[in-house]
Formats: sequence, structure tokens, C-alpha cells
Amino acid sequence: MWELPLRRLSRRALRDEFAPNAPGPGASAAGEGARYYQEGGTWEEDRTLWKNSSLSIAWIIAAVMTVIALGAIVSLVSLAPLKTFEPYMIVVDKSSGFVEVKRPMAEGALSQDEAVTMFNVVRYVKARETYDPKALKDNFDLAQLLSTGDAARDLTDIFSPANPKNPIKLLGATMEVAVSVKSVTFPNQRTALVRFGTDEKSASNIIHRDWVALVRFRYSGSPMSNQMRFDNPLGFQTTEYRRDQETVPTAAGADK
Repeated sequence: MWELPLRRLSRRALRDEFAPNAPGPGASAAGEGARYYQEGGTWEEDRTLWKNSSLSIAWIIAAVMTVIALGAIVSLVSLAPLKTFEPYMIVVDKSSGFVEVKRPMAEGALSQDEAVTMFNVVRYVKARETYDPKALKDNFDLAQLLSTGDAARDLTDIFSPANPKNPIKLLGATMEVAVSVKSVTFPNQRTALVRFGTDEKSASNIIHRDWVALVRFRYSGSPMSNQMRFDNPLGFQTTEYRRDQETVPTAAGADK
């Protein structure tokens, strides 16, 4: 009763197992497994390649940042000798309120040229503004030597006999005017601002005045005599001179 179905099942199983071109369930499972492992291997290779490339990029970035950091350190070390401390002193004038910053003269051709020009400017202002009856001619001749153009004409007009404000007429032979220069600044290469004070001395009192003078100058290579070269070897010439009073005059006793 049960033999025929069993026999039929056995023949079908044998036919499926021994059929040469008919893939069975085992072959299908094997193909799926092979494809799964193949895809898994490809994914692992991709992950490995991505990891290696990421490490390479990270090392490149680290190397670049290291080079930049070393360059910054070298730059800072090279700039260290340039760091200097320059002491200076601030002086406030009690009468005019002018603030002056005093610094030491720096080395170099420019500062030396500026010092020479400052010397010539101060020399000119003192020769022009000082009034000493005993040295009147010497001061006038020096100021005239260092002047040209409008500055020379103005100086001649001041000491002209026709001028009622001629210092000789106003001050006479007994009074004196002493000059003290406070500061010299250069707004540009051909202009100087000079702040100075004058003390007008008489037998009874001293009158102090504060001034600011605008001095325009140049250096001339025009021929001049040896005597003029002795007093003005560089050919310094003031082309324009103007002074303005800064404060109200103050008077004090002659004994102070």
C-alpha cells in the first residue's frame, strides 16, 4: 500500500540529484553564498582603501601644519632681536601747556641730518631774536647770512632806520633780549616749528614772552666766499620766517 509513493519519491530524488544540467537547491544556495562572500570581500576592500586614503590625507595635513608652525616659530625667533625698549620723557610747559616728548637721538644718516638742520634752525632763531647791544652787528650779519628771499627782506625792514618799531629804537643801548629755545619739530623736510621764549631785561624788571615760529628753509649750493662758508658751510638758508606770540607776557623783578 505504501510502497508505490515511496518508490516514486525515490526516483524523483534520484533524478534531481543525478541530472547533469538541472541545478538543484544545493547549487542555488551555493551560488548565493559565493555571491554574498564576493560582495562582502569587495566592501571590505573598499573600507580598507578608504581608511588608507584617509590616513594619507591626515598625514599630509599634519605635515603641512607642522611646517607652518615651524615657520611661525622661526619668524618669531628672528624678530626677537628687533624688539627694543626706547625710554622717553614727556615735558609740559607750565606757561603755554605745550607737551614735548624727549627721545634720544637714534643712529643713522637721517637722524644726523635732522640734528644738523635743527642746529641751523636754532642758530638762526637765536641770531634773529636775540638783542644784545654789544653783539648787535654780529647777530644781524649771521641772521642775514642765513636768510634769503622774504626772510632776508623782512629782516632788513625790521632794522631799517625808517621803521618806528626798530628794536634799536625800542630797546636802546641798555636793554637786552635773551632767547631760550624749547623745542623744534619738522612737519616736513623744508619746514620747522620752533617754540621759544624771550626774556626782555631792563634795569628794573624782566618781561617773559612765549613764541612759536614757522621757519621754511632750504640748502643752497650757490657759490659763496670762504668767509661765508666758514659761518655757513652747508649753505643753510631761511626762505620764510614768521613768529606768533603764544601766551600773555609775564613780568618779574630784575633780581629774580
